[in-house]
Amino acid sequence: MAPQLQPVLRAHARGVRPGVPRTLPAEKPVSLPAGRVPCVWVVASHRELGNEHGHPQKYTVMDEAGTRTLVNLGLQPVCFPRVPAGRLGLMLDMVDGVLLGGSATNVHPRHYGEEPLHEGMCFDEGRDVVALPLVRLAIERGIPLIGFCRGSHDINVGLGGSMHQSLQALGGPVVHWEDPNETLDEQYQERHEVTCVPGGALERLTGCSRFAVSSLHSQGVKRLAPGLVAEAVADDGLIEASRWYDERQFAWAFQFHPEWGHQQHPRYARIMAAYVDACWARLSSRAMAPAGPDPAIVLPEVA
Repeated sequence: MAPQLQPVLRAHARGVRPGVPRTLPAEKPVSLPAGRVPCVWVVASHRELGNEHGHPQKYTVMDEAGTRTLVNLGLQPVCFPRVPAGRLGLMLDMVDGVLLGGSATNVHPRHYGEEPLHEGMCFDEGRDVVALPLVRLAIERGIPLIGFCRGSHDINVGLGGSMHQSLQALGGPVVHWEDPNETLDEQYQERHEVTCVPGGALERLTGCSRFAVSSLHSQGVKRLAPGLVAEAVADDGLIEASRWYDERQFAWAFQFHPEWGHQQHPRYARIMAAYVDACWARLSSRAMAPAGPDPAIVLPEVA
């Protein structure tokens, strides 16, 4: 890692800076090294929004909390919208990490062999067509990968897993979804706790076996994808964190939002610091190794 960033990340890992509002990671001056910095591909979402005349208009958007957090931690977010399948590898060679953020949309269930549970569900098939193959390609090429909320669903489905389409319909003792009448601050507060797998990578990374997390999701992992390992579960057994089985490859999926609370939450800070470390390591290694799949990584075929 660049020595200029080590004190910053140590401060984040200790937990937090007073006076920073919860609504979004605060914008602040960032001291960047004189040379190159890791670039992180923030996968775009697609929304229909009202324009200045009140008419519906389609927009390509990036996750603001994720991009601001990346900049605050010394990385540079970039975005390549609607990349054709044959160009994914070319664009991936230009970055040192991939971030799949949250969204109000869901991965279309056709990608795991199901039909939508009911009419009116919100999908983003423009994101699906980029995100799902990108997940596999990032792992094949050893590029650090992190997903939050909907992004964790992209990772699970992209590798061959499936989703519970409605946690509300399942019932259970844990409320995973936000109340639409809550303020944004309230929605991103810690809602329930998760328990780490004893002796697992997340327990070692966070330094604790159980901690509180934010929770804003109506879907969750039903079948964990081949190659992924569960690292934390909620009290109802729902998987809240998972990773690629080989710890040498940084590829993590979090149902909660460490990119939002990392200034106040020491467990989140350690997660984000580990991702930053992985991106710096990727940048350092890019000049020393040719691009292309790691022959030691064999991904299972997705039906």
